[in-house]
Amino acid sequence: MSDHHAGRRLARARRHVERLLPLSQQEWGRALIAELDEIDSAPSAVRWLLGGTRVVVRGWMTATGGEAVMKTMLVTLSIINALMGVALLGLILFSEEVPPVVAGLGIGLLIQSGYTLAYMAGFLKAFEPWSLRALVAGQTVGLIVGVLGFVSSGLYNIDPPNGDYEYGPLAVGALIAFQAAAALWVYALPTRSEARV
Repeated sequence: MSDHHAGRRLARARRHVERLLPLSQQEWGRALIAELDEIDSAPSAVRWLLGGTRVVVRGWMTATGGEAVMKTMLVTLSIINALMGVALLGLILFSEEVPPVVAGLGIGLLIQSGYTLAYMAGFLKAFEPWSLRALVAGQTVGLIVGVLGFVSSGLYNIDPPNGDYEYGPLAVGALIAFQAAAALWVYALPTRSEARV
């Protein structure tokens, strides 16, 4: 890439930083852009892009109060998941044909939502930083399990062998994944000093 084109791209990136980032983060954004000229490989460019995107999004969320919206959404999703967990466990009382995986999903939903709500309410503050690490690790597993459950249920529903479409596992997978993604957004994306209850 010629110096002329590189200079134009850097100038454009600086203008975007000044337009998108709050004043308190613009200097850091400019420093990140200055590193662009030093990038010499695709993996480094991807890391730079992800880091820059994170700074812009976090700055925008902080400036617009979006963090509070995400926390409200996380509480709402946690309550919905807890209710879904209770409903799944309740199926065992009313039917003898419920597979054991349903009980496992119900217990998993209750653990995921209960731990998240307890952490957000400050009940686990005495166990910091381990309680935050446990939250992030658990939600990472939850995101993987939820996405895999959603995808496998979706693939099953394309052509179900017995003609019976299974929407329950699809919905549960989506709920687990959405709550995990929201929790990771709120607690894993910030730096340790920014992650607050």
